[in-house]
Amino acid sequence: MQKLYAIVLCLSACICCSAAFAQYKADSSLEALKQIPSKYLNTIDKKIDKYSSRVSSKTIKTLTKLSRWENKVKSTLQKVNPDAATKLFGNNQLTFNGLLQQIQKREAIKLEYRRQYDKYRDDMTTGIKYLEKQKEFLDSGLTKKIQGAKEKLQQLNSEEDSTEAIQQFIKERKKQIITTAFKHLGKSKWLTKMNKETWYYVESIKNYKDIFNDEAKTEKLVKDVLRQVPGFQKFVQKNSMLASLFGSPAGDVADASSYTGLQTRAGVQQLIQNRIAAGGPGAQDVFKQNMKQAQAQLNAYKDKLLKAGIGAGTGEGGLPDFKPNTQKTKTFLQRLEFGSNLQFARSNSLMPTTADIALTVGYKLNDKSVAGIGAGYKLGMGSIDKIRFSTEGISLRSFLEWKIKKQFYMTGGWEMNYLKEAAPVGMVKTNAWQKSALAGISKKLNFRSKVVKGTKIQLLHDFLWKKNLSQKWVFRIGYVF
Repeated sequence: MQKLYAIVLCLSACICCSAAFAQYKADSSLEALKQIPSKYLNTIDKKIDKYSSRVSSKTIKTLTKLSRWENKVKSTLQKVNPDAATKLFGNNQLTFNGLLQQIQKREAIKLEYRRQYDKYRDDMTTGIKYLEKQKEFLDSGLTKKIQGAKEKLQQLNSEEDSTEAIQQFIKERKKQIITTAFKHLGKSKWLTKMNKETWYYVESIKNYKDIFNDEAKTEKLVKDVLRQVPGFQKFVQKNSMLASLFGSPAGDVADASSYTGLQTRAGVQQLIQNRIAAGGPGAQDVFKQNMKQAQAQLNAYKDKLLKAGIGAGTGEGGLPDFKPNTQKTKTFLQRLEFGSNLQFARSNSLMPTTADIALTVGYKLNDKSVAGIGAGYKLGMGSIDKIRFSTEGISLRSFLEWKIKKQFYMTGGWEMNYLKEAAPVGMVKTNAWQKSALAGISKKLNFRSKVVKGTKIQLLHDFLWKKNLSQKWVFRIGYVF
């Protein structure tokens, strides 16, 4: 009887422990989900709105230009070869102008395309789906925001499908027009513009997507929180976009048909091993050596293309057949270059030893040149015998830099310096502005850090130094952030 009581007692203890563990898991899930900030959903909303607006605006601008040039090609081709014009624009073919009208009327775009997998959108969509199913753990305000974010993501996925289709159509239509019209019109400026605009469009959309896929701090925080929730990983494996493409993970017999016809990793490795074994005892070493040589050769070609300013595009083999200005594919903020520079001047009869501290902002006109403006503060430091800090004036400046070779740049600028305490001989004190015309050489250094993106030194000549009784040569140290 005592043994029976002991067994019952042990079973009761196990049941109580299981119930307590289950309650602990539920409590931990609740606490983890409560850590999800509403800022995360606001961040998603803003990112989707900005990304959609950028893509939509760029698409309409590009199609407007392509439509105009397409009409120029059509009118010219009809005069030269009507048959070729009919081949390109007849038989109710979809043109750039026709596609533009469909977009402006918000009509459904019926184009064949190949959907591409996007891991960032997949993770975001799956996370929102999971949060939607955890309504009992979340307050009503957060639940409404989750529903709104889900609807926006669904709309975004639909827009992404349309954008992929539009990109594919633009590339194919451009190739069709250039291939046919070039035979009769030769190197027309309309065809050249069409080719360039297509490349810039594809690269711009790619850049917008990279910006969108850049995770914010709140997104990383939410991902870390969800990983702590029991059952989230299983939910991802069954409900993600990747799962819908390939079915459930291995071991799920119901979805085994999804893998029919696909080569497994083990099968590919076995095939390679069989081929190598057939080559004899030294085949393994020869294979490794050839692979290293091939990889080194590919890296060398890649470096040459990058140095030439050429990237993936819409030309033959994925490369543009012109030298592109990659700055055109970037947003306005991405083209801005913030910096600062420091300059010292020795004391003279008018001024003490001064330090000019300036902040600048430049706009990248292309991959080789930057134009910008800046403002500086003149700090008086007295002399070696008596150090005394004082305000000696301010400066306003403009500048232009042009890359000459490697890390060397030609630099020029026009500056206005206001002197507070003293004015040069012959200048009225109430109008104490000095003009400087500077030109010289800049060199960028390899010194970088997490904050500083680049360092440069400048040696400039002031062509108005005699008039201002100032320094003939100006030496500055600058930093780019």
